[in-house]
Amino acid sequence: MEWPTTHTDPVDRSALSHVPRASDQNAPNVNLLPFEPKPRQDRALEEVLAEVMRLDPDGSRVGSAIDSAGQHLLDPVHTGRYLWSHLQRPERLVFGTTVHQRVQRELGLHIGSTMDFTVAGHEVDLKFTLGRHEWIFPPEVQGHLSLVMNADDVRGRWSLGLLRVEPNFVRSGANRDGKRALNAEGRRAINWIHYDLPLPDHALRHLSHDTLVAIQSKPLGQARVEELLLQAQLTPISQADLSAVARQADGPKRVREARLRLARKGVLVLSGSIRQHVDWASALSLPVPAPKTLMSVRVTPASPQRDDDTPTITLDGTQWCVARPDDPEAPLPQNILR
Repeated sequence: MEWPTTHTDPVDRSALSHVPRASDQNAPNVNLLPFEPKPRQDRALEEVLAEVMRLDPDGSRVGSAIDSAGQHLLDPVHTGRYLWSHLQRPERLVFGTTVHQRVQRELGLHIGSTMDFTVAGHEVDLKFTLGRHEWIFPPEVQGHLSLVMNADDVRGRWSLGLLRVEPNFVRSGANRDGKRALNAEGRRAINWIHYDLPLPDHALRHLSHDTLVAIQSKPLGQARVEELLLQAQLTPISQADLSAVARQADGPKRVREARLRLARKGVLVLSGSIRQHVDWASALSLPVPAPKTLMSVRVTPASPQRDDDTPTITLDGTQWCVARPDDPEAPLPQNILR
């Protein structure tokens, strides 16, 4: 069957109108998938699906590759940018190519001879879009397998699926380069591998405008890092957040100095890469920061008037708990910061 040549097919967006948005931060349940899985009789497709699932069963590797592609283009150390919407048009145009490169390296895929990669011995194309589930395919992809990927940093979600690009899966209308988008049948033919999973999180995406202004108004990188840790308490702070705020490459040094300075205000800066800090977060019933992630929290000596079941940690022989807004500042013991 040949690639369609007529131009009478209208744009059909109805098939995506009922696609759910997952709220669970874990791998999605099959009930969240936008279409019921169909029986498949495509051995190559089955083998590629199995191999991608084997390489990245929970989606963490591909999600990290997408995020690192965005961080590479944002270049926060030199630009202070933290949202993909901050990218200029030429940068957005190469986003897909950058994702291709990161995914290929992360999963160890071989470069294909006719398509982007070979997966399980089969030629596979990769299409990536920002924000919308809308991919277009050139004529040379007809009949081939294609991984379709979408990511949106406003929602903080991404998806990855696989289909064979059959002529009846694309609209008959083409752009000037002969590329065609999927029709409703084509979107139903996508076999979702990972659907609506969370991207690696970054604190700067969630802070209010006033908070961001307060942080960015500080004249020095060290002061901006300290303001971020002070303003964004109990929020996971990534290395990318630190780079965008400090606009300097010596993030670890800035954090060490910030930890000492904020300790005078009773603010404990926890690192997910330090075992004792992880234990403290658990003991205080706080979210445990992931490796290479920071989280700040103001603590205060636990008074006898507090409930017996208030979570506490022992610092220099004294019980400390999470401070209430009206608790006075209490400097942390200096020996725990060495």
